[in-house]
Order: sequence, then C-alpha cells, then structure tokens
Amino acid sequence: MNLLRYLREQAKNYDCSVCGTNHSRSEISILGKREGAWLVRVACSKCETTITLLVYVADKAPSLVAAPTSRQPKRPALSLDDVLDAHELLGSYTGDGTRLFAPREKVKSPTAS
Repeated sequence: MNLLRYLREQAKNYDCSVCGTNHSRSEISILGKREGAWLVRVACSKCETTITLLVYVADKAPSLVAAPTSRQPKRPALSLDDVLDAHELLGSYTGDGTRLFAPREKVKSPTAS
C-alpha cells in the first residue's frame, strides 16, 4: 500500500477548517513513522494553514486521527470596510506604536442605584 497515494485520495473528502477549501490540492508530507503510526503534515493550498495528523496503519486501510493542536478560535475574515477603517485610523493617528497597541483600559459602566 502506498500511504501517500492513499492520503491524497482521502484528502478529497476533507475541507480546510479555516478557509473551507477542499484539501484535494493541499500539500501532504510524511514527516516520520513510529510504532505503527505515521506523522503527516497537510498544508492548505489556499490559506497555507497546516495541520498535523497521526495516521495509524491497521490490517486494512489507514485511519486518520488529528493530532492535538492549540488553535485560536476561528475569527471572521476581515472585510474591505475593516481595512478602510484601519487605514483611516492610522492616517490620522499621531501617537507612537506602544500607545497604539497598548491594552485598553476597562471603562466601568454606570450602575443603577
């Protein structure tokens, strides 16, 4: 059995969890093997997000198990309006970078008495 060929065939059934592009054209690399399992990296052909899979090879076909990763929660893509708003803000900004990226102070909301 050719593992890389099998993985390329199976990739058609999966989409990137970040951008939604089908993995049929993604780059698939075998990183190594240990104790009956293969470590595989898949890089999305569109957004270049990489995932690491641990592939166990049994008597029949390999089974895919996603390796645990620390991912940031999925955020919506920036819109054109977001980019234009940032451009306008930075065009009129007169402070330094430290102040620009400093954490905002929490404003206490008025409470009903």
